[in-house]
Amino acid sequence: MAIVYVSSNKLAEFLGISLEELREIEAYFDSIPDDEWELVEGKDYRVINRSSGLREYTQSGAYAILSFLRSRSEQGRKYSTDTSIRSWFKEEHRKKQKALVDHRILENSSSLVRRQDQFWLSLRDVVTIFGTRTDYLKKALEIASKQSKLIKDVHYTRFGNDETVYLSLRGVYELAKIMVEVLKQNHRKDWCRDVGECIEPQIQAIVKTIQDRQKQIERAKELARRRDKNLCRVTRKAASSLTVHHLYSEAHYPKLAANLSNLITIASEVHSHFHQWMGGFNEPCTIDDFIKYVLEYYPENKNLIIWLEQQKASLGQQLPIGKGREHVLYIPLERVT
Repeated sequence: MAIVYVSSNKLAEFLGISLEELREIEAYFDSIPDDEWELVEGKDYRVINRSSGLREYTQSGAYAILSFLRSRSEQGRKYSTDTSIRSWFKEEHRKKQKALVDHRILENSSSLVRRQDQFWLSLRDVVTIFGTRTDYLKKALEIASKQSKLIKDVHYTRFGNDETVYLSLRGVYELAKIMVEVLKQNHRKDWCRDVGECIEPQIQAIVKTIQDRQKQIERAKELARRRDKNLCRVTRKAASSLTVHHLYSEAHYPKLAANLSNLITIASEVHSHFHQWMGGFNEPCTIDDFIKYVLEYYPENKNLIIWLEQQKASLGQQLPIGKGREHVLYIPLERVT
């Protein structure tokens, strides 16, 4: 098991003492070098703040503090046992590892898609989540398929003409059990076991976040309409049909999609004309593009140009999603519904 550190606050709470009492014990240990009570930095604890001396403890450091408390304890006062400390540190390790697994899933689920009433992830993402190699995972997949532990179109599939292999969350869970069976190193077994346990609840949490983000975008659009008094900011007139436009396009700058400073209410015909001028609705656009458009077609609207420059300063320098994979939290809602 990797070295696990717990905070001073958590250790004091577990031992049933105050943080001040723990600090006093630390001072006592440090006051007399080479006596029977010693805490070794790097082995028993690490200092996370040199100015305050705040520490985090390993299991051996916790044992040392516990032994000291027992030696000084009043008759009848009971403290934790060595076994309970071992169990506690093991549980702390499990919680931290599951958090790491959850984070690995979060950072490597950009392929997430809902099909056939299930959520699916590409083999590439699953390989990274398990922390293995593609050839190893493919081999495990083949073995499991031959043993009927994984069923095509239930646990794994390909969509249309795409040669990419996708695994359902049920497939990832079943594959995790197989990985635990065949792997030899305990830490790898633990990781794969946690992937199997964490994959479904973490993906459900991710999907909810994507759904909530869409609601935030709709709320921001409504606020933009109110701010703009339901008038077209470009023509400065009422229009039969209004659209809330993203100055930095939603698809290419998804982090700004719910930012009120990135939204402007315009007539639908102006919106269509702008995107035609840009080359189509799928072309990325920026606030600079919109400023050029207004200067070209509505140069008399000086107040709007000033306002756009203010929004540009407020939003700061922005970079579009690159050629790499997008983050799962910014994938379109229709991919997961």
